[in-house]
Amino acid sequence: MERRERVVERYVAFILKHRVPVLSLIVGVTLFFGFHAARLKIATDFISFYPPKHPYIELYNEYRHMFGSANVLVCAVEVKEGDIYNWDTIDKIGRITEAMLKIKGCNAMQLISLTHPRLKNVQVSAWGITMQPLMHRGITRDEIGLAEIKQGVYTNEGVRGFYVAVNDKAAAIFAGFWEEGVNPTRLYERLAEIRDKETDENHEIHFTGFPALYAYIYHLAPQVYKILALTGLVMVLLLFYYFRTWQGVVFPVLSAAVSAVWGLGFASLLGYTLDPLILVVPLIITARAISHSVQCMARYNEEYLRLGDKREAIVQGYGELFAPATLSIVTDAIGLLLIAVATIPLMRHLGFFASFWIITIVVSVPTLSPILLSMVSPPKKSTIEHETRGSLYKWIAWALVKPSEGRGRWVILAIVAVVLVVGGNYARQLKVGDTEAGAAVLFEDHPYNRAFRFFNQNFVGATQLVIIVEGNEKGAVKNYETLRTMENFQRYMEIEGGAGGTLTFTNMIKRVFRMFHEGNPKWEILPKKPRHLGQIGSLIRNNSAPGELDQWIEYDWTNATITCFYKDYNNDLIKRSIAKAKEFIEEHNSEKVKFRLAGGLLGILAAVNEEVEYSYWVSLIVVFSAVFLLCVLSFRSVMAGLILIIPLAVSQILSEVFMLIKGIDLNINSLPVAAIAVGIGIDYGIYLLARISEEYQKSGDYGTANRRAVETTGKAIIFTATTLIAGVVFWIFADIKFQSEMGLLLGLLMFLNMFDALVLIPSLVTILKPKFVVERKV
Repeated sequence: MERRERVVERYVAFILKHRVPVLSLIVGVTLFFGFHAARLKIATDFISFYPPKHPYIELYNEYRHMFGSANVLVCAVEVKEGDIYNWDTIDKIGRITEAMLKIKGCNAMQLISLTHPRLKNVQVSAWGITMQPLMHRGITRDEIGLAEIKQGVYTNEGVRGFYVAVNDKAAAIFAGFWEEGVNPTRLYERLAEIRDKETDENHEIHFTGFPALYAYIYHLAPQVYKILALTGLVMVLLLFYYFRTWQGVVFPVLSAAVSAVWGLGFASLLGYTLDPLILVVPLIITARAISHSVQCMARYNEEYLRLGDKREAIVQGYGELFAPATLSIVTDAIGLLLIAVATIPLMRHLGFFASFWIITIVVSVPTLSPILLSMVSPPKKSTIEHETRGSLYKWIAWALVKPSEGRGRWVILAIVAVVLVVGGNYARQLKVGDTEAGAAVLFEDHPYNRAFRFFNQNFVGATQLVIIVEGNEKGAVKNYETLRTMENFQRYMEIEGGAGGTLTFTNMIKRVFRMFHEGNPKWEILPKKPRHLGQIGSLIRNNSAPGELDQWIEYDWTNATITCFYKDYNNDLIKRSIAKAKEFIEEHNSEKVKFRLAGGLLGILAAVNEEVEYSYWVSLIVVFSAVFLLCVLSFRSVMAGLILIIPLAVSQILSEVFMLIKGIDLNINSLPVAAIAVGIGIDYGIYLLARISEEYQKSGDYGTANRRAVETTGKAIIFTATTLIAGVVFWIFADIKFQSEMGLLLGLLMFLNMFDALVLIPSLVTILKPKFVVERKV
């Protein structure tokens, strides 16, 4: 142990001796990363949300040219008095449809509404069977024309309930947006323009769907930047309150800033972007850097007060903390790197650059800080004595260490056992995915969620699940048995699968075949003869523009789609709909085609949720295992690993129980936050356990060692935790619900990690009396 101390002290002495070249090197690297950090974009890469190797995503990428993007924006034009069958409303629908087409990223082949030419009216006329747009050019702008539109809505299956509300008081406009092309900020501006222009006394415009969700998020993002600035200001003020010196404010902030520049520059260098919803992650990592810096600064002040020599205080203080600081930093970094076990690119990118960011703290705190301290005058001893006395923090520390003495420690142990068993069992109920559509990100009364509820109350559903009918041979779909199976699949998903409605090419085939028999409703069935199918196919193709039917069927009848509309996209609904679809596929084998899952937003979310669920539990197990192993190796004691991992497990379980109670969703955005927050507790535990071991060498008494460790290192832990809690508390008031919930969750985690470390570790040390404390192996 003495040899290790001499090595780290020699390292500190070395960097002090060569401080100019070391500082120059750090400045040079910081400028390099700063250049790239300035180019980092805060943007959403929708493709990075999708796990590329998942079968649903592979299907989506293979056939997206056919059924389009999963990012579908839905607009509803609501009429307050009367119905939509008036020319004022019809004209509004037409103008909004045209405006959608002009928005960058809109897929023209996925744009459809009552006034769009893709919505067909099949009827018998003097010229035979005709198939023309519901809003064709020859329609008269009078009551007769309105009656013709209404008749077309009511007589063509797949229009009413899909594009016109069942009560005729609203009409829908669907617009698909390519993930690569949409700009959420510009999209919000265009949607706001449309809403302002088309809203009047009798009409209200609603927007929902995934593109609208991110448009609203980007609109609210500037508030997040203000909260970040306010959080930083509060941290600075609290640093000054604690240290009462300019060094105690500037150096921790500077250390955090250097690490931030390196981390963000590294992300930019790799071509990554930052999603607005995960901006809380950089805040957590910055908080880690400040936490480490506070521990080291407090120890330096303590040593300077004892020794009275600045250089020796730097060598002794940073030498003592170098090992535990490095251990906690490396443990954090490995834990973050293991987030990359997920195949979702967003999480892999986050794991790579966040772990690098954490590792840079080794440079910004135990390397840079000693150099900076050596270049300035030490603080006044009276100021340090004021900090050391710190009656408030000292009183809190005394209150927290008290339970570890006497019988209280056994009560603590019993509570821990109850939490691990009962809480762990309850936490298993935590579900992955949104518990309610849209509610995971925005508050219930937000216009997006109001629009989502309105649409699903009046239409068959805003969310789509697309099933591919893949032919084994050319023209495989032009077969009665295939079409009948598709129709049965539709009905099965409506009855058993919970779909509000379904659409396939069979809807149009049946409508045309009915017209073959003078419009007799009993003939709205699938034709059995190939000749009839050929005639119907020719008629439909001849009356459709190129690419107009690609969303439903390929030109050569080889592949087709079944689109199911749902009123929600919560985790239970997604699992149930996919399970029912799989049941049907297993029971209905076909020689000509095979049914493949799953496209549309529900298919994408099913893939993401499955990957998030797998990643969360795997990364949690791996992170805990890695933390345990590193602590065992560093302290050279299995008991040390156990003492450190128990508080971490208690905090994790209690946070999951809290998420369940508050209804906080575990999704692709919250998973990294939950995983990263694990490391906060291990930082506190490592510093405290190392100090207990150090103090035991001086006193030879566990009680005295615990009290002294909590009064010194524990006091810094309390300050750090309360500072970070005071910082994140402002996030609770964010207009983005996700940010608000993450602020609440992080505040709770920081409190739990602080409380568990300061209460459980002294209790466990007193009960277990581990040998490594006596021998001091770290």
